[in-house]
Amino acid sequence: MASVSNYGYIERMEDKQYSNVKRGGYTYFAENDIIIAKITPCMENGKCAIATGLTNGIGFGSTEFHVLRCKEQIINKYLFGYLNRSAIREEAAKRMTGASGHRRVPIEFYEDLEIPVLPMAEQQQIISQVEQYEAAIRQAQAIMDGCAARKKEILDKYLN
Repeated sequence: MASVSNYGYIERMEDKQYSNVKRGGYTYFAENDIIIAKITPCMENGKCAIATGLTNGIGFGSTEFHVLRCKEQIINKYLFGYLNRSAIREEAAKRMTGASGHRRVPIEFYEDLEIPVLPMAEQQQIISQVEQYEAAIRQAQAIMDGCAARKKEILDKYLN
């Protein structure tokens, strides 16, 4: 769970022997699957990702993930964007079951969820627009990170 960011990607991957993970304690997923935290507070915080760059195309993670795999009529990035919206997470939180502190979203929430499946061209257009904004956000973040470092350099140079 710690390896998945709140921003839609797997931050850290670790290769292990299959024999060490095939028995219990892990959830199996494959390249391009969507993994979504089912336990509180991880689900509410947006811990989910599209699994990419997996060694041999397979991965194993926490049992506290739901795994969703897309069919031909829906693009995984489109579905991921739809499911990772705060409105969906809020609805999922309302359906959680279990004791306080260990509440989980049942898989039935996602099975029963009505998802608008747009034509492939429209899904791709939405994905393209989102990717453009994500790129702009990364660029702006890089500029802000650089400004903070330059500010520190100036303060250190003139005020020490």
